[in-house]
Amino acid sequence: MNDQAAKRRDEASAIITSGHIWHAVWYLAWPTAINTVMQSAYNVINRIFLGRLGDGAAPALAAAGIGGTILMVQFAVMIGLSVGTSALVARFLGAEAHEDANEATRQSLILAVIGGIVTMLPLIFLANATVRLVGAQGTVVPLAAGYIAIIAYASIPAFLYMIVTTALRSAGDVRSPLYVGALVIALNVLLDWLLIFGIGPFPALGVWGAAIATSVSRLVGTILIFGFLARSALSGSISHFRVHWGWFGRIMKIGWPAALQNLLWTTAFAGFIRVLACLPKATSAQAALTVAGAIEAVAFMPGIAYSIAATPLVGQNLGAGKPKRAEHSAWVATAQAAAIMSLVAVLFVTIPRQLALLFTDKASVVPLIVSYLRINAISEPFLAIGMVMRGALQGAGETRIPAWVAFITNWAVRLPLAWFLAIYLGYGAPGAWAAMCVTTILSGVLLIAWFIRGSWRTTEV
Repeated sequence: MNDQAAKRRDEASAIITSGHIWHAVWYLAWPTAINTVMQSAYNVINRIFLGRLGDGAAPALAAAGIGGTILMVQFAVMIGLSVGTSALVARFLGAEAHEDANEATRQSLILAVIGGIVTMLPLIFLANATVRLVGAQGTVVPLAAGYIAIIAYASIPAFLYMIVTTALRSAGDVRSPLYVGALVIALNVLLDWLLIFGIGPFPALGVWGAAIATSVSRLVGTILIFGFLARSALSGSISHFRVHWGWFGRIMKIGWPAALQNLLWTTAFAGFIRVLACLPKATSAQAALTVAGAIEAVAFMPGIAYSIAATPLVGQNLGAGKPKRAEHSAWVATAQAAAIMSLVAVLFVTIPRQLALLFTDKASVVPLIVSYLRINAISEPFLAIGMVMRGALQGAGETRIPAWVAFITNWAVRLPLAWFLAIYLGYGAPGAWAAMCVTTILSGVLLIAWFIRGSWRTTEV
């Protein structure tokens, strides 16, 4: 590691563990917020492109939604590895154990390659059966199956990109992921436009074109982010690669509950789509969920940014022996995220139809998007609370309680309630949206109650 990288590391640690807390929160959150805005903008543009495919728009949107839900299972494994990485790297850097931080990153990279291979194979060879299981019907089946299989080929780059980005952020370097993320998203949008519509010499591939664009962008992003890692305070992590089972155990001890938590959420969401498949106009409901989810991603933006910021804030301060500062940092991040997401929710109440028409003008889909936005606007502040509290607990290495909360809210409450309201009582898709709203509120309340309890302060990593 060169002197400049060491200086940047020390400056970042000083801000996180010694500076003004509001400044530390903003220092970590704003680059991630910008990156998330760009990612949200990409999701919006991607859905707009697919929504302009004429008669093929609804099947394409449904395919992208179903395919994205299945790919979230893989993403859950990525999250599990990255949470183990972030908790260990942040804690070690806070304690100034730099060699341990490098080793944690190195072993996480090895696990990323393994995870990419293991999750890639079933996505490629069982694509058709999987999309049918989730609820794809008719022409949506081959579209969704091709979508996930194409993206699956870039699984190893996706895992590596996630781990490197997480390690850099845990070290306080939030700008490098921002720069790479901006370039990746710009490339993805360009390739989407060329390949979805068939511009110039490129073939018109529709939703499969979107999948190819994602895979190519992932590969380019991985190459770029490794360049930043090689010049960072964790540059020592990309040499002397040897498997250490003890480190695997430490990473996965923290990571597997986080992976399980996201897996529970993802499989429950797949079950939610399955509930929608039981409705008379299933494809319209599934398309509405896809579009509304892309719009709601705008509200997710501050929640994701502040959740990511809360992880090193809590982890590094616990490593530095400052549990009170860790707790105060988490509360500040939660308050800022909830305030911003509440403002965004106002738009969901006041102009939902205008937002829906940005994506599609299908008469069967627009009213369902409008009802989704208005109903779930109520839960946005609680969504912010839940996201940031989860990030704070993960920074402390406490990942089991969030997994239990995910099980209770998504499987024990959301799915049965969605079926009861949408199917049994006959409220249709709006009934399912109401079940989502109720359980989002419940999740935020449960996580904040556990954080107040305070046992996370003594969690060992």
